[in-house]
Amino acid sequence: MLIEVLSGSKSPLKPLVCLEVNPPRGVDCSVVLARLTGQLTGIDCLNVTDSALARMKSAALPFAALLKQRLGVEPLVNVSCRDRNLIALQADLLAAWMHGVHSIVALTGDAVTVGDSPERKGVFEINSVGLLNAVKTLNSGQDLSGNFLTGAPNFVCGVVTNPNAKNIAAEVRRLAKKGEAGATYALTQPVFDETVARAFLTEARTTKVKILLGLMPFKSYEAALALGQIPGIRMPQSVLDEVRALPAEKVADFSMQLCERIFKSVGDLALGVHVISGASAKLGLELAQHLGRAI
Repeated sequence: MLIEVLSGSKSPLKPLVCLEVNPPRGVDCSVVLARLTGQLTGIDCLNVTDSALARMKSAALPFAALLKQRLGVEPLVNVSCRDRNLIALQADLLAAWMHGVHSIVALTGDAVTVGDSPERKGVFEINSVGLLNAVKTLNSGQDLSGNFLTGAPNFVCGVVTNPNAKNIAAEVRRLAKKGEAGATYALTQPVFDETVARAFLTEARTTKVKILLGLMPFKSYEAALALGQIPGIRMPQSVLDEVRALPAEKVADFSMQLCERIFKSVGDLALGVHVISGASAKLGLELAQHLGRAI
């Protein structure tokens, strides 16, 4: 049912709730599994990141397959063009389909210079639109060399988009281009401003791409300040002023209430919500659980 909703072939019964999950840096995934096991009621899918911010983590596609096997929740798996050429990308996608991964989020990928190994070399043989086109070819039953596949996948593809962009019209044009290449849904960067969210979601309705609006809780004034310094994220000064005036133990609750308020205000314009848990995995899960009950 979820894949049909993401593909646009079925209408959702309620707004979707997607929770971001980061693979571990290592081979022990017991902490992640312990946090999520039995805690995903009301959460429809998991967005599994692919060495986000160019910081090496366990590979996203096999980790996502493991999560689906253990937890029974559909993964939407980020696939970055930064780290693999088209031979490896195709091979990884075919293997992922064999292991139950049915939806990928096509990313160009963060530059290696922003990560913890800036001396490494990025591949970037294609960008996100090129990856969407590659998936479309695989779905048709051929590889990019024209060889016929022994069994074809049928991936449903998503992308990322940024409501905080200075030029909303240009960002929506890029989103429309991704839609023309095969994306049916998009996960957004986190928003902390209702006006920004509404303006973007209204413009994005001109495309055929459905939006999962990014929301991100935080637990301290310092965390909020740091988020606002990340390129592509806009933290309103009014929010920072409110947070700075709060006792430290009240900040997490404030951020949760802010996220809920934004989604209640603009959720009718979106397919659902994408809870980004990079600032705090515990808070991210709590927000996703709350929204899963409330919407």
